[in-house]
Amino acid sequence: MKKMKIVLYVLLAFSLIAGLPTGAQASSKADQQNKVGSADVGLNQNTKPHLDKKGQQNYKNPDDYPLVGEGEYAGALKDTYGSYHYLTYLSTAEYSDTKMQLLIRHACNSSSTDPYLYAEFYTNRNGVMDYLGSAYHNIGGFTGNVNLGYTIDKSLYENDPYIYIRIGTLRSFSDQYFSGVTYFKVANPFYKGSGSNAGDTKYYELISNESTDGSVSEYTGSFRINNDAYADSKNLSPSAYRMDYVAPFDTEKNQNKALKKETKSIKKDYVKGDSKSFYVQNLETNEFSSISATLLYSGAHANVWVNNNDITEDEAALLGKEFDNKIYRSDVDNFGMPSDVDQNGKVNILCYNIQDGFSGSGGYVAGYFSPRDLYHYSYSNESEIFYIDTYPLMGMSATKDVSQAYSTLAHEFQHMINFNQKVFVQGLTDTDTWMDEGLSMAAEQIYTGAPLNDRIDYYNEDADITKGHSLLYWDYAGDTLANYSLSYLFMEYLKAQCGQGNTIYKELISDPHTDYQAVQNIIHKYIDPNLSFGQFMTDFRAALVLKEDTGLYGFKGDTAFDGLKVKTYSGSSIHIKGGGAIVKALSSKDDFQVPSDKGDDVTYTLLEKGDAGAVTSLSKPSVQTVGDNDTVVTGTADPNVTVKVAVSGKEIGSNSTDSNGSFSVSIPKQKAGTELHVHTEDSKGNQSEETVVTVQDKTAPAVPTVGEVSDTSTAVTGTTEAGAKVTVKSGSNILGTATADHTGAFKVTIAKQKAGTKLVVYAEDAAG
Repeated sequence: MKKMKIVLYVLLAFSLIAGLPTGAQASSKADQQNKVGSADVGLNQNTKPHLDKKGQQNYKNPDDYPLVGEGEYAGALKDTYGSYHYLTYLSTAEYSDTKMQLLIRHACNSSSTDPYLYAEFYTNRNGVMDYLGSAYHNIGGFTGNVNLGYTIDKSLYENDPYIYIRIGTLRSFSDQYFSGVTYFKVANPFYKGSGSNAGDTKYYELISNESTDGSVSEYTGSFRINNDAYADSKNLSPSAYRMDYVAPFDTEKNQNKALKKETKSIKKDYVKGDSKSFYVQNLETNEFSSISATLLYSGAHANVWVNNNDITEDEAALLGKEFDNKIYRSDVDNFGMPSDVDQNGKVNILCYNIQDGFSGSGGYVAGYFSPRDLYHYSYSNESEIFYIDTYPLMGMSATKDVSQAYSTLAHEFQHMINFNQKVFVQGLTDTDTWMDEGLSMAAEQIYTGAPLNDRIDYYNEDADITKGHSLLYWDYAGDTLANYSLSYLFMEYLKAQCGQGNTIYKELISDPHTDYQAVQNIIHKYIDPNLSFGQFMTDFRAALVLKEDTGLYGFKGDTAFDGLKVKTYSGSSIHIKGGGAIVKALSSKDDFQVPSDKGDDVTYTLLEKGDAGAVTSLSKPSVQTVGDNDTVVTGTADPNVTVKVAVSGKEIGSNSTDSNGSFSVSIPKQKAGTELHVHTEDSKGNQSEETVVTVQDKTAPAVPTVGEVSDTSTAVTGTTEAGAKVTVKSGSNILGTATADHTGAFKVTIAKQKAGTKLVVYAEDAAG
């Protein structure tokens, strides 16, 4: 495996020209200006747009951003103190060859204000606001006028004639809502477009090579060059660089060396604490060596072996139990049974630092499966085994997080199952890599119950996909991560179009083909008997652009894929492999033309966006009753969205809905009467209407403490829960009731009772 060159994403940087120190006190204007400093802040893409408390504007709609000229009033913000902040747009000018500086004047005459002025920056992408990042100024206690500066990379707006800005006040960084907010846009003096701005584009030209041979390239034909530059940027989390590896093995040549179940042999029955040697492969050099590992967990379906004490016994147990209790059943139910060549009913999980050339950043191999281990062959471990990385997958320090390997276990187990079903059960060759990897990522999604956002993020930022990267050709020597993203998206697209849910995957494996023909048979059965696989690949590429809720050009309304960006190509004519495609932005329908010198399998399709300004509408979540002893909030909402639970504006828990829309969010216990505000967000920042749930009193009062009662007593006294209703009974007769005071003390008046009478005293709170 070659080391991958990873190009870091160009960060959106904001320069705090007028940053104010925390707690700055009101003083003369001259003193204030002397206190002005500067600081640089970078884009934090993990943040989401803030919410608005009220107002008619929709920050997702570009039409709600009025154009403001230089020197013009941009809006007024009223914060939680009732103080007003007045904003004036001053200018946008060149700061350097690659950056521009935007200036806004802030004026406030009150010393009691919300301390933070928070600016969010957007670009108009296909009629919907694309959130780029944010910056803030500390304005606490400051009065007078100050010019606030923001330094922005020109490249982020080179295809947008406007810079879209949303500014609000915050009392605390934990606030989900702006206390006051305004929207506006300003002209971008560095706009390089010529009437075909990608943000406003309605028409696209999809150029697709429908050949099923991913190794052969064909010419797109001649077309005019659009000189808009593409930003070669990958600002991604480390998990987005995860790869795996299925070691190549010639199954046909070595068919007679397969380990047979009926072969009788005496094998050692390993127990926890035993050690043994395993063959492992250096994925940089392809050389084999042996390492020693100790069995630290043995369960129903898994043996976890650990090399060099990379993880502890407790961590190995966590890994093994997750496989035994969840991953095994998830994969078997949806993909089929694995082999059992060593006849012990278990899978070996070898945990060690996989030698893959990782040097601190970039791509790395999270795990791998080697079919040679199922054969009598050199360097075979002659058992069901997969290899799981401990560095960097589980962390780059001495402390390890084995949960980072869970999805990799699901991924590798699908490879093992797939190989068994295709090679040993059906007697075929192993599945084409692009399909096998797509199925393994489907296994990850089924197990986690959430979309693989890292694969979506990589798709959005990858330059090779923009330039026509093939779905079918697995580029081992190039941008392999692009293949993972395309294979994942294709399998999810196939599932959505077939309408059969996850059952489609097992049916695909059961088909008597190991290549595109298996997919084509599924297409003919569930989608269209006349639709070829090549045409379906073109429809898939169109779906990545249009994302329509119905028909072939979308994911059937699955909001998990709404965040896919339109990746427009702006270069000259090229050759693209079978399964490859590029998309060009058009100014109008009249610009669509099919060149006469294109390849035979290359097709041109005109794509037209519908309501470009439409905003995804999310359903209001349905939430189950929550009691004061509960630590989870459950319910249903749209599939594959994030559910957030807040109390008094502060988030107390979040989680994703699964593919069926079910969710379970862990929260701390809340007092009865507390209002829980529950809403959902999709990957584009769209938010649902809130559902408000009041925590119910489900805790019974403590057993009352009762004072001594005699045959001369006319009252029963004692203590219980404050405000509880206390009842005294004799048999079925109620002798009296009373309400406990704020301290819990009560006094129930009763008639005198004979000696020996049994009295029953119980308390009932307001919730019953």
